[in-house]
Amino acid sequence: MVKIIKTPDEQPNDAIERDLVTALYDDSFGGVLVSIACASALFLIFGDDPVLGEFKLYWFIAFMLLLTIRLLDTSYWHKNLRGTSYAFLQAKRRFISMAALSSFAWTTYAITIVDHASWLELSMTIIILASLAGGSATVLSGNRTLGVCYSFLLIFPMSFLMAIGEDPNKNVLGYLGLFFSLIMILGSWRTAAFTRNAIVTKNQNTDFVKALADKNEEILAVNADLENKVRLRTKEIFELSNIDPLTGLFNRTAFSKSLGDIISLCQSQARGFALLFIDLDGFKAINDTQGHNVGDKVLVAIAQRITLFANGAGHVCRWGGDEFIVVIEDLDEGEAVEFGRDLIASLSQHIKVDSNKLSVGATIGVAMYPRHGSDETELISLADTAMYIQKEKNKADVSVFTHEMRQSQIREQQIKEGLALALQKNEFHLVYQPVIDNESKEVSFCEVLLRWRYRGEMVPPHEFIPIAEQYGFIHDIGEWVLMEACRESSSWIFDDHVNISVNVSVSQLVRADFIAIVQNALVSSGFSASNLHLEITESMFESNVDMMLERIRALQGLGIKVSVDDFGTGFSSLSQLQKLSADIVKIDRSFISSMATGGQAIIQATQYIAKELGYSVVAEGVETKAQADELADIGIQCSQGYYFSYPMPIAELTDWYQKFKKS
Repeated sequence: MVKIIKTPDEQPNDAIERDLVTALYDDSFGGVLVSIACASALFLIFGDDPVLGEFKLYWFIAFMLLLTIRLLDTSYWHKNLRGTSYAFLQAKRRFISMAALSSFAWTTYAITIVDHASWLELSMTIIILASLAGGSATVLSGNRTLGVCYSFLLIFPMSFLMAIGEDPNKNVLGYLGLFFSLIMILGSWRTAAFTRNAIVTKNQNTDFVKALADKNEEILAVNADLENKVRLRTKEIFELSNIDPLTGLFNRTAFSKSLGDIISLCQSQARGFALLFIDLDGFKAINDTQGHNVGDKVLVAIAQRITLFANGAGHVCRWGGDEFIVVIEDLDEGEAVEFGRDLIASLSQHIKVDSNKLSVGATIGVAMYPRHGSDETELISLADTAMYIQKEKNKADVSVFTHEMRQSQIREQQIKEGLALALQKNEFHLVYQPVIDNESKEVSFCEVLLRWRYRGEMVPPHEFIPIAEQYGFIHDIGEWVLMEACRESSSWIFDDHVNISVNVSVSQLVRADFIAIVQNALVSSGFSASNLHLEITESMFESNVDMMLERIRALQGLGIKVSVDDFGTGFSSLSQLQKLSADIVKIDRSFISSMATGGQAIIQATQYIAKELGYSVVAEGVETKAQADELADIGIQCSQGYYFSYPMPIAELTDWYQKFKKS
């Protein structure tokens, strides 16, 4: 090795500074290669990003170019300058400039991905940056300012942005990063001081070389301690991102991975398991009446009971809200149902919160591995489907997924996909069913009914209307029905004495723009508001009654009549009907068909109540002349049913009306 040759006018400080530059360049190869490896790993794993893919590509190219220049500069220094009396200030400036550019490149990458990256990318990025910062304490110890600034720029900006963000999990990660940034700044400061002192000592007295080696060992120990702290913090971050903070159970992300591991294990051992999807019954009422603080305590108690039944929390997950999943291995279908019912019984026991005794129920859907599926996403979906169907049929029980449920699920998906394009494809049409005045024997109004022909099949309204409401299609469909009914009826056979009646769902009625939609239908068609009835079902009383009444009064203020459909089967009460001030009450067809076995008394009572409240009464489902005559004798004002007419397109109303007047 060529020894350093000091010129006669060289000051002691020059030798110290040259040794410090030597310390920088000696470790440069390793530091640059580590940066190349880390940047390449991030790009290869996360470069295919729909939002930041282009930025990551350009950043990677630019960074690789910068690191290549640094390698060339380091190679040049090692080959031509090391051990010579070179102009160290120029080399020092080059090194500091390129190292600073490297730190700015890392900072640019980190702060750009903060708001878009997944948890995995954020965690891996901050771990890599923390590791680089830890390594820089040693690699850059030849220049205290550079070492401190490099550590600061690598960790602090990204951590600060996460700490001030709105995501609580990112906040925690950010706080840990800020804490680690402070540790690394102090560590870099100390390491640089150690290095400088060692070099000063070396230049003052070669006898202190061994002391320098000991100091380097101390530095390595500090770095090792810092790396251990990083590992511990990383473990804490993992737990925070995988555990539900309220119940201590796995969250969705962690459980999906755990379920994949369970499937792999059971597959290798030819074993099976039952996956139970649990949805609480009545929890929303507790949240609404007692507050979320009480609701949270109820969820914690429920989680503890499920964990106890599952014999440990490893196979239990809080899927979200008031939904839980539990996996029980080595159960057959019958045992799974029995387990689910026992669990429901346990969950239904009183829960003491403060001074209150609260209770909730549960409905459970079950999917069996491997009979129903071998994919974690599919199994969860099938169990959810079984739970949903059971909840519609009968709450507080267990249902195992079946082939029929799968067919029902496929059918629902087909209906959903068809409804999304039904208006665009002009697949809907309207039919009209006349309502007859029992005294004048004339048509009083016609109820407008929606029909849908899908792939050559007439899909019944009771099948597609609930799906349209569930997925939000009912708003556009309902608006079309209003517009089309007003348009068609504005030029039909009947004069202004015959009205039309259009069914409106609760989800339509609660929309803020519903009144404006009705007004637009009337104005654009020229149809009179006084000839329009809007029918609502008794289920509207399940919703915010005050808001419903406000909307109904607004409609009546326009001159529109309001009917209560299917009266007697739902949630209405006399006090609510009195508030409603509806124009028409339609008695449900079930009472008409049972007039001989008690239905007549209910019809007479309804007629009396309606008369007292000033409502008109329509009997639905009249199918025989005897029923029509008896209803007329009772005093029911209007009747509707197949005895008079089936629902028909508007083009057929003329022929029907002419025949009806002759009959």
